[in-house]
Amino acid sequence: MPRAVLFTITGLCCLGGFVLLNLPQSGTLAIIGVVLLTIALLIGIGAILRAGRGSITDREREASAREHFDRTGRWPGE
Repeated sequence: MPRAVLFTITGLCCLGGFVLLNLPQSGTLAIIGVVLLTIALLIGIGAILRAGRGSITDREREASAREHFDRTGRWPGE
């Protein structure tokens, strides 16, 4: 999913959740607001985990390139 769509969905969930929690309403709308905020939180956590997984791949690629450089004296791709 593109980042712009992900940020838009997260922002709309946060905004909707806060609006519903701040309106004078019944318990049902408050529950829906909490659900929207929870969805936004889960999307945010998923994005952080995905970014962390990508950095691990980058580190492994860098370590492999360094090992290649140590063996051959040349950086891969040069």
